[in-house]
Amino acid sequence: MSRTVVIAAVVVLILVIGGWFLMRPEPTIAPVVSQPTQAPVSAQSDDTGSPSAAETENKNLVTVTSVGFSPKDITISAGDSVAWMNNDTVDHTVNSAVHPTHLVYPPLNLGEIKPGEKKSLTFPKAGTYKYHDHLNPSLFGSVTVR
Repeated sequence: MSRTVVIAAVVVLILVIGGWFLMRPEPTIAPVVSQPTQAPVSAQSDDTGSPSAAETENKNLVTVTSVGFSPKDITISAGDSVAWMNNDTVDHTVNSAVHPTHLVYPPLNLGEIKPGEKKSLTFPKAGTYKYHDHLNPSLFGSVTVR
């Protein structure tokens, strides 16, 4: 074989393997999605002094208004949940990147959140999860899980 053919074959092989790594789906771990609630739960701790689930959820609370998500970026530990609360007068959504397909992390496609409603998601593994409001894609944020 000529040297040019060997080099071309190696380049094609590298491109195929690289494309496979970029396009392969990530293994999915079943997330825990809570049902929407109309009002925030009050924080209480149990008799052991450990934070209750309500305290943990309120600590990882992201509010959404007409100007965006607050905090825009949040960092949590693996296994923790994040709750999104709609503090606006119109519907908002939480959808995984990339707009409009929402395919990067489908469990993050929480859908519409009505005014005063809250939805949450538990993140079981480390990574950075970008999201946006599909109804207003200029509103976006991220969850970093350590």
